[in-house]
Amino acid sequence: MRRSDLENLKDQSKKEIPKFRSLKFRLMTLITMLLILVVGVPVGLYLYQLDRNYHELSINFIESASQVVYQFIYDGMMQNDSLQIQHNLELLALDPGIRLVRLMRPTGMILYSSRTAEIGKNLHELPEELAFGIDTTPGEETFKRIGNVYSHHHSIRVQKECTACHANKGAVIAVLDVHAGFTQSGLLYDNSKKLVISGGVLIILILWVVLNFLYQSQIETRLHTIISGFEKLSRGDYDSTIHMPGKHELAFLAGKFNQMLKSLKLARQKEEKFIVEKLERADRLVTLGEVAAEIAHEVNNPAGIILTRAEFLKEEMEETNPDSVCVEDLKIIIKQTEKLADTTRSILHYAKKLPQSFEKTNLNEVIESSIKVLQPRISKRQVRVKAVTCDCVPVVWGNANQLEQVFCNLINNSLDVVPPQSGMVEITIRENGDPEKSGYRVQVRDNGPGIPKEYQDKIFSPFFTTKSGDQGTGLGLFIVKNIISNHKGTIELNSAATGGTEFIIELEAYLGEN
Repeated sequence: MRRSDLENLKDQSKKEIPKFRSLKFRLMTLITMLLILVVGVPVGLYLYQLDRNYHELSINFIESASQVVYQFIYDGMMQNDSLQIQHNLELLALDPGIRLVRLMRPTGMILYSSRTAEIGKNLHELPEELAFGIDTTPGEETFKRIGNVYSHHHSIRVQKECTACHANKGAVIAVLDVHAGFTQSGLLYDNSKKLVISGGVLIILILWVVLNFLYQSQIETRLHTIISGFEKLSRGDYDSTIHMPGKHELAFLAGKFNQMLKSLKLARQKEEKFIVEKLERADRLVTLGEVAAEIAHEVNNPAGIILTRAEFLKEEMEETNPDSVCVEDLKIIIKQTEKLADTTRSILHYAKKLPQSFEKTNLNEVIESSIKVLQPRISKRQVRVKAVTCDCVPVVWGNANQLEQVFCNLINNSLDVVPPQSGMVEITIRENGDPEKSGYRVQVRDNGPGIPKEYQDKIFSPFFTTKSGDQGTGLGLFIVKNIISNHKGTIELNSAATGGTEFIIELEAYLGEN
């Protein structure tokens, strides 16, 4: 398949199928959700665990730092040496990891601080960024984090060795507040977190692009190739097979498409051959009808001469010798000649081209004429054909020749299937009994084997026939139905499973020129 054809097909499919309903959109949406779930969940769990580990590590570090600070100022507190305590706090602040150290009373009054400007001030009076949200409630140990800076404060209680200066053993006498920053570890933590997130997003994007490429190259292109085959098939191209190598499902589907294409092509060829044969046969029948009409015309002229001469001879014999045996022979000759002339006239009448004009037509006369046309075949098969005409004069607005063709066709079909000698064909005409739509119902029934149920829906189709060999064209009932439809009538089949066939024709009654 050419690339230009594939692109045109893709553009056409985009117009016919909305983007949000396409298989590609649904599949890629599902793949995206699965990728986010498969990659995002583990990454999220990893980041959550990383946060917990970093938080626990930071707390342990700040607690350790607080213990170091406490031990560093312990001697100064035991000796009640304010200068030593302040000096030690300032020394501790020189450590890059220690941001701030305070020693304050439970009320928030700052006694010592590595920031000398804070000494003597109340913690609650400091700006929020300096107070760091510390709660000085006695007995409460808290941890605070702002950015990469952790704050830990815990209460200093009166111990046994402090009772010389302080009463109430166990009471809170001060609060130690230590701020430690983890610049290097925090930077590593942030970089690790960003790396994990970026890696997860990158993995999702790479997998999405790869899966999209695989879908487009392995599935979408093949699907469009198969769709292109169906498009060409819909335009009547039975030679556009699909070449799709491989042993996957789409290759199997393409193989089945090629098999279907081959079967359709063979069926189409058989159908075309069948139609050509039927048309050729119909053409031969038309030619045969024209030849038969010409023969009937040629026979009719000498038959008329024979009839005239025979009548003249009969009159002379009756005058000269009325008792002669020749008179009876001449009567037989005259009768048979009249029958021959009547038959040829009927053939000529039937062979005329059907006029398009309609006029008042008597159904009784049409049926009698149809029986007369087929009388030689009726006599040959020794079949009883009975016409039960209507008591009234059944007049319809129609074409007598076309209606005669209808009844000749139906009677002729019955003659083909009814048994010789015991066969029976009955044509009945009666009023339909409908006061709102006056008309006549004509029933043509026989005692033949009937029409199988599986064929009953097809008998009015063109070129359908159940006759074997070259006996039928398959056009008779198709023409009959068209003629009845042109007369604004209906024709139905009623064929019993036990045998016998009945055609019911409904025609509107003639009610005047208007």
